[in-house]
Amino acid sequence: MGNSTFTAHLTSTDMPKIHSITLGGYQSTAVCPPLMTKDFPGTTSPHQLFLASIGACVNLIFEIALEKAHIELFDLHSEIVGHYETDAEGQSRFTTIRVDTKATVPEGVNERKIRKLYKLAHTNCPIGNCLIGSCVKLVTNLEIAFR
Repeated sequence: MGNSTFTAHLTSTDMPKIHSITLGGYQSTAVCPPLMTKDFPGTTSPHQLFLASIGACVNLIFEIALEKAHIELFDLHSEIVGHYETDAEGQSRFTTIRVDTKATVPEGVNERKIRKLYKLAHTNCPIGNCLIGSCVKLVTNLEIAFR
């Protein structure tokens, strides 16, 4: 891919603490603090966007790797859970982010090869790699279903 620049634009709205975020110039969504999302349907939080970006990054690299290996993918689903803590000084952070992925592939595909490709996706995810050396542990888990 070489060098790239990615953009997102954040603009305040008429509602306090609700901002409009435009991703890549194409799609907009409303973003607000986590505790407000339940009161404003259709909004998301920076926390959810962060988790989604890590899960999407791993999954998309995994899907590309499977395609390059000529392995058909019937279904791919991930549950991303972030454990979030606030310390005694009031500083908040994610401590662990877990990506549990289920991939459905044809019967007879080499399971070890699929796991190797998933590990490749984990280690080559630039979003997840931002966590290296931080206080956040990224854990990935792959369940393989055959059809």
